[in-house]
Amino acid sequence: MNIHPVVVHFPVALLTVYALMELIRWRKLTGKPYWFYVKALFLMLGGLGSLVAVKTGELAVKFIQDDESLRLVLQAHEKFAKLSVVIFGVLSIGYLILWLNRENVIGRILTAVKIAPGGFVEKVWAVLVKLARFLTETRLVILLALAGLAAITITGGLGGIMVYGPNADPFFGLIYKLLFP
Repeated sequence: MNIHPVVVHFPVALLTVYALMELIRWRKLTGKPYWFYVKALFLMLGGLGSLVAVKTGELAVKFIQDDESLRLVLQAHEKFAKLSVVIFGVLSIGYLILWLNRENVIGRILTAVKIAPGGFVEKVWAVLVKLARFLTETRLVILLALAGLAAITITGGLGGIMVYGPNADPFFGLIYKLLFP
């Protein structure tokens, strides 16, 4: 039984909403205290779901007909799916670091295990927080969100080509002709 089509839609929806949230730059909305957490939750749940989607996709390969043109589309589909996972995975790690930092989780852990302040662990953590802020609080996040959105869109289009054929969607029919002459 091929459950990949069932599993894949949930993370795609979450990651699409996350990317759109990243593109919204209205201070009235982005200044709300919950905005960071909502974006982070959509991103992390979508990222985890995308890992499941990739794994079920690997299992679904046996359902693909042994056709050379479909094999090429499948390989491109897999590459864009993995690219999506990497882009949103990097963003997820950045948001997770900032979430843990906002909640002072590392500070509480260091206090609980009686590690003196200002040590190696705190210095490494400070560097990770700076990197996470650069990743998520600069215009780079917009570029990564757009790149991730483009990658999942292409992944979905290529998946649609495998299921419905190259002429089912006019846009991806054109993409198919350009990629696979």
